[in-house]
Amino acid sequence: MRRIHQLLKGLIVSATLLMVLPLLASADGSGVGETWFSIGPRATYFKPKDATKGSWYGGAQARLHFTPALAAEGSIDYRKNDYPGDATIKAYPVQATLLAYIFPHSCVSPFLLGGAGWYFTRVQGPGLATKTDNRFGPHAGAGLEVALSRSLSLDGSYRYIWLSDVKSNNKNAITQTYRDSGSMVTMALDFRF
Repeated sequence: MRRIHQLLKGLIVSATLLMVLPLLASADGSGVGETWFSIGPRATYFKPKDATKGSWYGGAQARLHFTPALAAEGSIDYRKNDYPGDATIKAYPVQATLLAYIFPHSCVSPFLLGGAGWYFTRVQGPGLATKTDNRFGPHAGAGLEVALSRSLSLDGSYRYIWLSDVKSNNKNAITQTYRDSGSMVTMALDFRF
């Protein structure tokens, strides 16, 4: 029941933002893709397949527009997820993403995204041998950007990340496998230049 309540709350907040943000968008003619560079903080939610729950984390992103309709994004985040058996996986995702805007020059534009990431990963837990690993994984998804002014925008995105399983041996030398692929949601405030 609690999970349904959280889902409904998230849907209400998302629907409200989608209705209100276009009204807040600037009328000064500065649309999405009309600046060449943006940078800012972001909040990231990640839920791996085998984790007991997903959580919100912090990060940062920068975007470089090649054209109003095409941009590249670089980002770094921190995440920590708990898994059954008291295992904890900490990761520092560094992602490179290509963004294709559907309505460039508009103050509100959805976009498609795809790219790849490098994941510095550490597995820890009682009885588990600590293991550090570097993994590579592709991602794809979609998002929405709202230009609030010539110098500020908000964006949100969903991406699915395909990652190799994480394996670690416990104190009895039994291999534990954790599926770390999953869904990632981001919300960012972008300072545009």
